[in-house]
Amino acid sequence: MPTSSQPDSIPSARLARLAQLGAELHANSTESAVWAALEQTLADFFGHSLFTVLAFTEQGDVTRLYSTNTDLHPLGTRKSSPTADYDRDNVETPPPPPCREAWCQQVLVDGNVWRGSVREDLKAAFEDWEQLWQAGLGSVMNIPVRLNGVTIGSLNILDKEHGYDTADLKLCILIAQIVACFIHRVAGETVKKQLSR
Repeated sequence: MPTSSQPDSIPSARLARLAQLGAELHANSTESAVWAALEQTLADFFGHSLFTVLAFTEQGDVTRLYSTNTDLHPLGTRKSSPTADYDRDNVETPPPPPCREAWCQQVLVDGNVWRGSVREDLKAAFEDWEQLWQAGLGSVMNIPVRLNGVTIGSLNILDKEHGYDTADLKLCILIAQIVACFIHRVAGETVKKQLSR
């Protein structure tokens, strides 16, 4: 138990932000209120210039549920993963980035945080690396969101180079798990809306 001479490992302002996120979820607040609380929580703990939330399906579809920059990363669904779409005989289809399979294994299968420290790490893992570079982004954390041991989504924060070198990965996972049921629900509702159109 910390004494008055020992600093808390999580400053009280950050703990209050985490409590606010929990309160929004507990009260079944609007989606926009929960997204705002989640965005601010991640900003307070880790900082970010771009924050997005992805939902994944077993079929390989990816839906962006939230984005702080919809010009760069618009909301919506992309059918199947870029790796699955790659056709070696079709020169019109560019190959996936060299680390894409490793990213899929680490985040989607193993449920571990993917951390990139420099711009080249973005280029190695993401198809849109040029747009990310142009936006001044050079580091990333993709934080898996899991239910029953299965990755159902990811919280993605990006910032300047070396922005996440000392980030506490256990804290990342804690925040992701706090919102796991919420993301699962929003993803399901989004799919239903798309099917009803």
